[in-house]
Amino acid sequence: MTNSEKKKTVNISACVFTLGERKMGSAVERTDEHVREYLIYRGFTGTLKHLDSDMKADKEKGFRVDKIIDQLQLFIQTFDLNGLKDYWGYLDRRLFCRLEDIYRPTVSKLRTSLFRYYVVYTVQLKNIEKTQEFFQRQAQELQGQPEWRDWFILPFMPAPEQNPLFSPYFSRQWSDTFLVSLHNFLSVFFLDCKPPQPVLLSFDSEVQRTTCLQEENDQLRHMIFLQGRLETQNKQEEMVHHKLPPYVQNMDRLGDTEL
Repeated sequence: MTNSEKKKTVNISACVFTLGERKMGSAVERTDEHVREYLIYRGFTGTLKHLDSDMKADKEKGFRVDKIIDQLQLFIQTFDLNGLKDYWGYLDRRLFCRLEDIYRPTVSKLRTSLFRYYVVYTVQLKNIEKTQEFFQRQAQELQGQPEWRDWFILPFMPAPEQNPLFSPYFSRQWSDTFLVSLHNFLSVFFLDCKPPQPVLLSFDSEVQRTTCLQEENDQLRHMIFLQGRLETQNKQEEMVHHKLPPYVQNMDRLGDTEL
């Protein structure tokens, strides 16, 4: 498979999972608005303030994978290593803990790639201070991990992007592949391993189903109306046609002199 074909496959996978997550995310967002509307109607202003505060601090982003990815990238782009570690730790404790043990290596690999993505970003932005800070603060944790053994020389290399050991991680293809892999993993997780759906979300899905059925019924009524109108028009044309003499019906076959 060529690089272009791989890229197309990656993009298609991302699109497929994005449709599912947006459907789930939009249901959560609609339900949030319904709850806010109810609290305003009931005059529960104190509860509403707490709800708005919790929604702003929502780390699960309404189960929207694109927003979770955006939050991770924001921590990286602002060199917020503490925020990045805390946020991934929250996802691990809150979400990934539901996975079977056979999936733990996958979670571990994604975490490793996430921090490599961060380190590479600090080097690309020539922020050597942040590069050194990462290895100083993570040294105790990473020293015992074979996949990080060669990375400790990274801050001291003049051009790591040209080194065969590190050059793949500085390519656009690697970063794109990692982000799509993380995106797809989270999307599958929310489709298969999310917490049991509350009654309110079931109500929202029922409303959406009823709305779709209503739209389909309206379309069918319109089609039946048009079909009936067309049949009526055809009958009227046939009646007019049969009232005319036979020679008039065949006038289109005659030449100019024969008329």
